[in-house]
Amino acid sequence: MVNNPPLRFSVCVETIFLEHPFEQRLEHVAAQGFNAFEFVERNRKDMNITQALASALRITPIAFVGSTASLVDPDQRAQFERDITQAASLAVDLSCANLIVHSGPLMPNVPRPQQHAHIVEALRKVVPIAEDAGVTLLLEPRNIYDYPGNYLIFSNQGFQIIREVNSPSVRLLFNLYHQQISEGNLSTRLVSNLDLIGHIHAADVPGRHEPGTGEINYRFIFALLREKGYRGYIGLDYTPLTSSERSLRAVRALAEPVK
Repeated sequence: MVNNPPLRFSVCVETIFLEHPFEQRLEHVAAQGFNAFEFVERNRKDMNITQALASALRITPIAFVGSTASLVDPDQRAQFERDITQAASLAVDLSCANLIVHSGPLMPNVPRPQQHAHIVEALRKVVPIAEDAGVTLLLEPRNIYDYPGNYLIFSNQGFQIIREVNSPSVRLLFNLYHQQISEGNLSTRLVSNLDLIGHIHAADVPGRHEPGTGEINYRFIFALLREKGYRGYIGLDYTPLTSSERSLRAVRALAEPVK
C-alpha cells in the first residue's frame, strides 16, 4: 500500500481573517499551522512588508492574480503582457510559484472559436516570461452566476486550451466551487485531468463558504486527491460562516484520513 503525502493547503487572505489588516492575516495563518497563503490584488498593498513577513513567519505565497486584462480581447494583449512581466518579477521576489489569470468577458459579436484562439495566443505569448521567472500561469474558469458574461466557464474548455498552449508553465486552476455550479461531476473531471491541474480552489456550494457546509462531499474529494497523489496546493478561498480559526480547523479535519 502506497502512503501518499498529506494534502497541502494555502489560505486565501483576501477572504479569510478579514477582521484583521492584510499583513496581520499572515501571522494568523502561521499561528493556525499553515505554511502557505495566497492573495488576489497586489495593488494597494506593501509587497516589501508582505515579503518580509512571509520570510519571518516561514510561510510561502503560493499564488496571486497576475493580470486582470481580458485574454479573449486582442486589444488588451499588450496590457496582459505588461501585467505578466511585472507580476512575474514580483513573484520571483516573493518566491511565489503561480500567477492566476482569467479569460475575461464573452465578446458577443466574435465567434467562440476565435475567442478560444485568442486565449491560446495570449498565453503562448507570455510563456517565455513565465519560463524565465520559473512561475506557472493558472487559467481559472469561473461560473456565470457570480461572474455574468464570463467567457471561460467549463473545465473541458480550459483543459483544451492548456493542451493547445502545450507548456508546463501553463496549467488550469480547478475551482471546485465554480465547477460544481457550472457542471458538476467533479471527481471524474479532476481524476481525468490531474496532470493539467496546477492548483485547486476549495469552497462549498451554496454561498462559497468553508468546505463541509454545503452540497460538495469534501471528505470524499480530499480523500480522492490524496489517493491519486495530487502534489499541488489546495487554496482555501471561501468566506467563513464561523470564525476563521474554527473554519480552518474544520477543513483540516475533513482532510484527515479516515482510520
